[in-house]
Amino acid sequence: EEKKIKVIHIGINVETIKPMTWEVRLKNTPSIIFIGNLNEKKHPIALLYAFRLVLKKIPNAILTIIGDGVLRNEVVNRIKKLNIGDSVRLLGSLPREKSFPILNAQWVYAQHSVTSKSGDQEGYALSPAEAAAHGLPVVSTLHNGIPEHVIDGETGYLVPEFNFEAMAEKIIFLLQNPVLAQQMGEKGRKNILQINN
Repeated sequence: EEKKIKVIHIGINVETIKPMTWEVRLKNTPSIIFIGNLNEKKHPIALLYAFRLVLKKIPNAILTIIGDGVLRNEVVNRIKKLNIGDSVRLLGSLPREKSFPILNAQWVYAQHSVTSKSGDQEGYALSPAEAAAHGLPVVSTLHNGIPEHVIDGETGYLVPEFNFEAMAEKIIFLLQNPVLAQQMGEKGRKNILQINN
């Protein structure tokens, strides 16, 4: 019997997104970006702990966080507690026309999605797909819909939920191997183009 279920992905107009060349991108400081709600299922606190480990190996790295939410105060306090304030840019919520040029200049997209205590999970997770459309490798978690568009070891890396040490390792590896980061980013864009066609 034919399968009656068809998955319809949230559309991204990939053709209108023009990735920055890596030649230009690599003139910037090694950089990571996260775009999304500051809530339990996006677990920005785990990302901050991962980033603190990144800084131990790559002291000039920068983390940009675009978004707002119920955990904003906790994020601000944890940045202070971890003493990483000089390396984190917390930009609040921005519309796509302002966030996309910032996204386009980064080296790696990172998102530590987890299942919340209430059982809430991500669906398709749009921001990692938008990052891939911009030619960025994605480091995220083995979580619900994310493996649908992040191919582990090909377009980025997927680590277990709550394992910020593993996330840090993968981010460090990509920042230290920009040629690989570029290759994964290019594969990621091709993958998103195929998904959206």
